[in-house]
Amino acid sequence: MIVVVERSNAHRHATLLEKMFRQRARFFHDRLKWDVQVVDGQERDRYDDASPVYIIYTDDLRSEVKGSLRLLPTTGPTLAADVFSDTLPDAVHLSAPTIWECSRFCLAETVLASGIEAIVFTSRVLIAALGDVAMRAGIESIIGNFDASKLRLYRRIGCEVEILGSTARYGSPVYLGLHHISETIVCRVWEKLKDDRLASAVAREIGVSATDRLPRRSPFRTGRNRLPDVPELPPQRAATSVLPMSENSPSSN
Repeated sequence: MIVVVERSNAHRHATLLEKMFRQRARFFHDRLKWDVQVVDGQERDRYDDASPVYIIYTDDLRSEVKGSLRLLPTTGPTLAADVFSDTLPDAVHLSAPTIWECSRFCLAETVLASGIEAIVFTSRVLIAALGDVAMRAGIESIIGNFDASKLRLYRRIGCEVEILGSTARYGSPVYLGLHHISETIVCRVWEKLKDDRLASAVAREIGVSATDRLPRRSPFRTGRNRLPDVPELPPQRAATSVLPMSENSPSSN
């Protein structure tokens, strides 16, 4: 099941959000050893107080968070602007209502322990859901900071990632990438899913098919830091997996 959580419905998903924050603590703090703040077993930063949108992949009973990611409009505070400003090219303007930032891409321990197929499967579910939400909302581009291993994963999934800049401040390069959102590219992710033995299960997870695209809505107005209401997308069961990421900074995705 994919659950989209934003400010207007967060009170209905308080338990699910707590599970997500606890999973983030285990993943980023315990596993990756990032220097992140953990309070009462939950990992949060100041961007979680900026009315983000969360895409959470959970089981039908919402007892386990399989993976999650966070979206923030670039018209407000972002990691790219505040923490990774040295990856921002001078000639590129990346603050617009139709450009959002993706961060805290996180997968569950059970996913990570299940091997590369499970990792790719769960990541595809999250990225397919991200594309679906973006198409609904009129988002045209997603930006984010990541390392080389995640870049390979994104391209394997079917994302069209354009590298805009990088920094060697953390040793290995940390990139700033832009993923264009279009019907062609979103369908490409679905085409990748067709190669998966569990592609039909993914379609049920997202609640739409590759040929049943959602109507495009008008873009956000400047200063509007929320998505239009998006229904929860109930799925059938699918395999679980976790992503062994090795980002070089506690503030990157």
